[in-house]
Amino acid sequence: MRYISTLLALLLILMSATTTTAVLVKEAYEIPYQVSRADRIAIGTVTDIRPFYDHTIVTVEVDEWLRNPLPAKAITVRTECGTGVWTEDEASFAANETAILMLEDVDASKNRFRMVCGEAGKHPISDRDAILEELERSDRPQGISSGDSDDEIVRNPPPNPVEFILPATDRGLDMDGDGLFDYLIVEIGACTDEPGRYYLHGELYVPLGMLEENEETGMTGIDFHIIELAPAAVYLNESIQSFAINFEGGSIRNNEINGPYEVKVNINNETWGFGHAFDHTTDEYNYTQFEQPNLLLSGPVRSKPVAIGLARKKAQKLGIEVREVNHTEILIERSHEIWALDFVGEDFDERFVIHGEDDVEHWTMNGTMKGIPVNGIPATGTAGTVAIVVMVGALCSRKWRGR
Repeated sequence: MRYISTLLALLLILMSATTTTAVLVKEAYEIPYQVSRADRIAIGTVTDIRPFYDHTIVTVEVDEWLRNPLPAKAITVRTECGTGVWTEDEASFAANETAILMLEDVDASKNRFRMVCGEAGKHPISDRDAILEELERSDRPQGISSGDSDDEIVRNPPPNPVEFILPATDRGLDMDGDGLFDYLIVEIGACTDEPGRYYLHGELYVPLGMLEENEETGMTGIDFHIIELAPAAVYLNESIQSFAINFEGGSIRNNEINGPYEVKVNINNETWGFGHAFDHTTDEYNYTQFEQPNLLLSGPVRSKPVAIGLARKKAQKLGIEVREVNHTEILIERSHEIWALDFVGEDFDERFVIHGEDDVEHWTMNGTMKGIPVNGIPATGTAGTVAIVVMVGALCSRKWRGR
């Protein structure tokens, strides 16, 4: 009976999960099919993976564009698998993985993409020559355009109209007077003869040295570790204005790497992605000088105590018992910061993401693996459930005959 109970428990867990089925046609696994449907093709390395309930945002550092290049060094790719939803044939990624990606534009001006053909659209570096050969044969060969297509417009944006007044400066910001920095602030002045709202995307990193030459491609590069990404939005005009990019201190402390740090900043407006804006090397810092703030510099709910109160209110409304907060993350959403709070629950951690005072997202986490909820196990559809029932029946029958 012990074996039967274990197998039936497995069946119930699998049946409780959420699944989405995306069936690919046979041709979707072939390079010509994918190339004909890809807006862009890039070689890149995964630097960050952020799972949400029904999707995952993957940050990729671009090493080379094979089709329709953009000036952006870092892009994001959305997959339709999350901590609570699994989509069949969707692409999966691992930290520091390098691959060739077939991309579909979601918002090219903000460097946002999704995969063409899911997992089939992710290729090893060894496929580079075959992909380049197909690009030469395709109707949209690499680097050639009629001059009036949308692709040409995106590939060749106008020059960056913003003038940055170098050098940039940096400082630690202690918001609560406890002697530790809550943020690392990078400040610079800028102006433009094309007034408007501009969006900057900062990357705080440390170089780790040169990579070994790739035997297949003959390429090499600089290895680096990204500590934190931070956005900024500012209205600029002809007058010189100072603005700041704020790197949250908790990420610096958690990475346990001392400065000086390198800062790379890209810029775009509502229409164009202009790419690289400026670089900066910070002063020397020790990671122990930093801490996670209790008050955010931006976002709809800045105070951590207020965010905790909103989460407890949501828990009470849902009839969920929560105790103390045992894990806190600060996430970036639409150029501002939001709280993600994990509470100790009755059986598992309960996560609350505070998008706003009236917008609090919740899901139950698995107590043994942070970030993976109870129903986050890859699920099966009806046919899969029937197959599992048959499997359980066969195994139980086999056990009974053995007795």
